[in-house]
Amino acid sequence: MPKAAMKRPHDESCSLLEIRKLRIEATSYSPGGDPQNTVIVDDVSLKLEKGRVLGLIGESGAGKSTIGLASMGYGRGGVRITGGEVLLNGRNILARGVQGLRKVRGNKVCYVAQSAAAAFNPALRLMEQVIESALLHRIATRADAERRAIALFKNLGLPNPETIGRRYPHQVSGGQLQRVMTAMALCSEPDLIVFDEPTTALDVTTQIDVLAAIKDAIRDTGVAALYITHDLSVVAQVSDEIMVLRHGKMVEHGE
Repeated sequence: MPKAAMKRPHDESCSLLEIRKLRIEATSYSPGGDPQNTVIVDDVSLKLEKGRVLGLIGESGAGKSTIGLASMGYGRGGVRITGGEVLLNGRNILARGVQGLRKVRGNKVCYVAQSAAAAFNPALRLMEQVIESALLHRIATRADAERRAIALFKNLGLPNPETIGRRYPHQVSGGQLQRVMTAMALCSEPDLIVFDEPTTALDVTTQIDVLAAIKDAIRDTGVAALYITHDLSVVAQVSDEIMVLRHGKMVEHGE
């Protein structure tokens, strides 16, 4: 499949993702068993246009990953979205309920985690996992999904793109597995991808190669992306704009 066939037309006049006055709280318990709520994201708003990349940067605990997961309507254990709106293509996904969110995740919004090794089932071949979401959401037939996956493997610079999908996760390197996970996120043709520090666990040389592959994949498919990192040099390579977070608040935002 040529790269041009994977591009999408864009309406630049509207925001793909808009987060309004997002408030997120975490619940912990005192030694006596009493619940205590702590605000970990406070009044954060942002807009992301189609085909653009927003880098979320800040120290550990700044709320970067929490905001990224909130864009999918998700909060990790003990974390709740208690205020604000998350609009995807103009619709508030927080008001869609459990079934509505299931239709969004893995379809309209996909997530690329920091540890590729932990994201794959070691008992299944790579191809089965890459095309799973496309089949689950009935986006493509198996044959079409596999063709799309192979095209993505090729675009991401993976060796032997026609056959690498037959391997198991332990049979490829860490850098290759990170690229396969990016292909898995792109295979269902989402509108938005959340990259949560996808190269942190890689060595410097591999990190540079994977970043270049991710940047090319974002450009070629026209997908919008949130890129989460604590490394300014990394986010400068892939982002169109940057938002700096500290203690759950936005402190700076610009091109």
